[in-house]
Amino acid sequence: MKKIGLLLAFSGLLSAQLLFAQSTTPPKVELITNQVAPSFTLKDTSGKAVSLADYKGKVVVLDFWATWCGPCKMSFPGMQQAVNRYKDDQNVAFLFIDTREKVENYQQLVGEFLATNHYSFKVLYDDMSMDGTKSKLYKDYKLIGIPTKFIIDGEGIVRFERIGFMPDENDHELADEVADMIEKAKKPASDNVSAKSK
Repeated sequence: MKKIGLLLAFSGLLSAQLLFAQSTTPPKVELITNQVAPSFTLKDTSGKAVSLADYKGKVVVLDFWATWCGPCKMSFPGMQQAVNRYKDDQNVAFLFIDTREKVENYQQLVGEFLATNHYSFKVLYDDMSMDGTKSKLYKDYKLIGIPTKFIIDGEGIVRFERIGFMPDENDHELADEVADMIEKAKKPASDNVSAKSK
């Protein structure tokens, strides 16, 4: 499992490198695992304000994506499987953060994409950053590319971070991996450390 995790992390970083291939300076990878998750309040597709604080005590899966991002959309069948597994679990929430959109009608595109593919995702729209792009939370979470997923425990600590999605990845395996991270995040971090040392 550890080898698979390292392979996925490497493939995610490779995807991020491809996104920034034209840049003269390679992106700096700065993971925020085991740190307090940056707080936020964003609007959902109905215009309602949603805060990370609303989910205190729950495991929260944040999935950063965009309508123009091929790997993001390729990962969604697996993410829908994960959402379905936890639809009756009141202690787990999935929030899909639409970020770095490049067109004015991105909200319409999001709605059409979700409806066409029958995805039951709770989507939030990233805020405007200082540079005039819809990427404030993207920057707060120190992303270098999308898709990127964060699993936050009930205490508000980022327990896992998953970067990228490759074409040969399996939907069911992605759902299993996300479920495994969720189950670990339900337990105190010290429990996972003890289990690894045995």
